[in-house]
Amino acid sequence: MVGLLGAAGLLLAFGLSREFNGLDWSADTFLGLNLGAWSVATSFLVVFLIVQLVLNARATLERERRLVETAAALRETGAELERLARVDPLTGVLNRRALFERLGAEFRRSQRYGRALTAMMIDLDDFKALNDRYGHATGDQVLAACARAIASNLRESDTVGRYGGEEFAVFLPETSLADGEFVAEKLRAVVESLEIESPDGAAEGIEVTISVGVAAMPDLGTPDEQALIGRADQALYQAKRAGRNRVVVADAPAIPTPRTAVSEAR
Repeated sequence: MVGLLGAAGLLLAFGLSREFNGLDWSADTFLGLNLGAWSVATSFLVVFLIVQLVLNARATLERERRLVETAAALRETGAELERLARVDPLTGVLNRRALFERLGAEFRRSQRYGRALTAMMIDLDDFKALNDRYGHATGDQVLAACARAIASNLRESDTVGRYGGEEFAVFLPETSLADGEFVAEKLRAVVESLEIESPDGAAEGIEVTISVGVAAMPDLGTPDEQALIGRADQALYQAKRAGRNRVVVADAPAIPTPRTAVSEAR
C-alpha cells in the first residue's frame, strides 16, 4: 500500500503540474505525461515497494518472534504444570503417584537386566506427638526439613517421594541390600543431627528421628514392585516395634523346597 500510494501521489503531482487541455500524445508522452515523469514515478514506485517489502519483512519477523516466545512460554508452563502434578507441594519431593510410576519403571528395568534395586520405607518417629505439642505448622516444617535432608544425601539417579503422611519411600537403582543398609543408616544419622528451631524458643530445638525398613531385589519372593515395597514396609514396622530410630533389613523370604527334593529325601 505504501508503494502504490506513493506512486499514485507522484503521478497526481505530475499530472496537476500540466494543463490537461490539449495534451501532447506524441511518442515522447504516455497518457499526456512525459516519459521522463513516468521514469521518475516508476523509480519512486520501486523505492516505495522496496520500503514496503522491508516493512512487511520486519512485521513478519516480529510476528514470528512473538510466536516463538509464546511457544516457549507455553512449553515452560506445560513443564511447570507437569512438575507440579508430580511433586508434593509441602516437601518438594515426588508425590505418591509419581513415586510409584518411577518405582514401576525401575523395577521393570531391574528385572529385565538382572540388576539390583533397593527400596526403603522411612517413617518419622512419634510425629503425632510432635504435632500435638508444637502444632501442624511446625509439623509441616519438620516434614519439609526431613525431606530436604534425605533428598540432598542421595544420588541423582535415586528416587525419594512422599508415600503418605509422615512416610517417605526411597529407591536406589544398582544398589545391593548391604549398600542399601549403609545408605539407610546414613540417612538416619543425617535426620537425627538436624537442628530444627522450636517455636516456643527452647534452646534444645526439636529432636527428630526416623525408622527405616530396607528390602532389595533380585531375590525370590519379589514378583512385583508392590511386593518389594511391602517387604520394606514390614521391615519398617519391625524397626518401630524394636524401639524406633533404627534401620531394619527385611529378612530374605523362605525358599520353598521342591517336591522332587522332598521325595528324594524320603
